[in-house]
Amino acid sequence: MRARTACLLRLSAAVGSLLTGCVSQLLAKRIVSAPNRQASGSNSLPPKAIAEADSVYIHAWRTPVGPPAAELSVAIIEPGNYEFTSDMKFQRAADGSGQYQIEAKWNMPRVDGKLVISAEPPKATLVLLHGIMMSKESMIPWALYFAQEGYRVVLVDCRGHGRSTGHRIGFGAWEADDFKRVVDDLEQRGLLAGKLGVFGQSYGGSMAIHWAARDPRVTTVVALAPFADPQKAIAEFARGLNPKLTHGLSDATFESATSKAAKLAAINWTDLNVTAAMGRVQVPVLIFHGAQDSWIPPRHSEALAASAPLGSRREVTPDDDHMSLMFRFDLIGPQALRWFEQWLLEPRVDHSHVSGDW
Repeated sequence: MRARTACLLRLSAAVGSLLTGCVSQLLAKRIVSAPNRQASGSNSLPPKAIAEADSVYIHAWRTPVGPPAAELSVAIIEPGNYEFTSDMKFQRAADGSGQYQIEAKWNMPRVDGKLVISAEPPKATLVLLHGIMMSKESMIPWALYFAQEGYRVVLVDCRGHGRSTGHRIGFGAWEADDFKRVVDDLEQRGLLAGKLGVFGQSYGGSMAIHWAARDPRVTTVVALAPFADPQKAIAEFARGLNPKLTHGLSDATFESATSKAAKLAAINWTDLNVTAAMGRVQVPVLIFHGAQDSWIPPRHSEALAASAPLGSRREVTPDDDHMSLMFRFDLIGPQALRWFEQWLLEPRVDHSHVSGDW
């Protein structure tokens, strides 16, 4: 009986290990596979939605990047009077859960079917980077917000997202070079106006920091809820996004999955640490984070803040979670505009002998 029991226990453990291995392998593929090639995520928009999105772009093209080879979908919204307005109603329950309603409105002025843009030259150029499993079209409201203030706004689908190509995403392994190539393209097309700023949400905010660490043309960054350590953020984001689906997945399973994902994509998580990248950034960074964010907890931006260059700043909003923060035009918008005005429009100030804001 004892021998049989021991055998059954070993068999049970083996089956459990096999199942865990299968789960971690599936997770690994999901982690680095292009979201627009998966059953859910930033798949191609319906034809009507694509037509509506394309109708607001003055210029649109595809920029070859790599290695690994891919093409990024790029579009531009020029300065103009878009009559952009937004309204957000937010209510938090006693259990900490929140409900919010967001409404954004704008008008695309046209004459004879053509968009009417400002006669004034753009103040500067802003590149907007979306979150994971999203697309550049999710950033159109922010693009119009900034464009009506006189900025040329560049929207980019990160590799493997939206209408860009690419089999894998790299969590910063390739994205910084991708965006550098987009700016090369802007320069060659004569579309890089003034100084360059970057506004990124979540995944896009972290990619903006990687980019700023490697491209001196980036003058400043505004990042909303960026992660500091991608390997840790993957498990936290998955659990926050879908707690029911991930309830039975242990830390060991996620650790195994991220290790396998790194092998699949030929990336090294140590090289992709965003806090380390922030330590190489030479320009000021403005960070926003919601205190109620359970998808990317505020400690991520706290770690980034500790490594940020002088002149940087971090703002924590008390009532926002991960998603509500992305639509705080009322709170983030004015501060971001003042930030971009300070660093993109005013003469550059040497802060090397001034104490930081942290």
